[in-house]
Amino acid sequence: MDGALDKPPRADYVPSQVSNPAPFPAETAWSAILRARDRANPERRKHLERLIAIYWPPVYWYLIRRWNLKQEDAADLTQELFVRLVEEEFLDEVVRERGRFRTFLKLKLRDLVVEDLRKRSAQKRGGLAHVIKIDASGKEPAWQGIQPDEAFDRDWALCLMNEAVGRLEREMKGQGKETALQVFRRCVLDQPPLSYQECARQFSLKEGDVRNYVFRTRAQLREVVRAMVCESVDSEAEAHGEFAFLTQLLDT
Repeated sequence: MDGALDKPPRADYVPSQVSNPAPFPAETAWSAILRARDRANPERRKHLERLIAIYWPPVYWYLIRRWNLKQEDAADLTQELFVRLVEEEFLDEVVRERGRFRTFLKLKLRDLVVEDLRKRSAQKRGGLAHVIKIDASGKEPAWQGIQPDEAFDRDWALCLMNEAVGRLEREMKGQGKETALQVFRRCVLDQPPLSYQECARQFSLKEGDVRNYVFRTRAQLREVVRAMVCESVDSEAEAHGEFAFLTQLLDT
């Protein structure tokens, strides 16, 4: 997503194994969590699905990086974590004053790993309900010179950005801005991106029009991301802080 908000994250580092867990990242999504745990909320499932979509890839790779799990075991434990989130009173245990949501997830993951180690010698897991589709054959996201806790943050940022781009595409198609969307994709999102001059030739546009499309679409994407951030916090100050945090992740 080179230049989607401005700069892309680096992704050419394969993390080494980590034997001693480091502190978990400290971002959260309290408003979304409150909506997701409210069983009387008719849109509860949608909010659960949104939390799962953003958090399952970081959780999956975090288990592999930090706990040195095999992909199959990490996939099983990721499924189990989110099965409990959906089917049990899992989110009812979250209390904002007692810490951040990712700290809560860290504790749950640690408990799952310990529980799994105790069970492994006794029996093979089986029959676990699936609430998400995990592609265990996918390539691990790689980052340059960072530890697993920071890699978790960046994985989360990319998942949020992917969801934001999907939202942007649906929004712009509904607004009849498909040409601007395609220009933005070719000049910004695709790797390698086209130059403005190349894009102008491909779409039979003036180079100035290409620049305007990219400028306006980037601004619209930023507004989509801001809206998503506002859904996950309780105040304007928190929204500003989380958006700055996200931008910092994507800029480094």
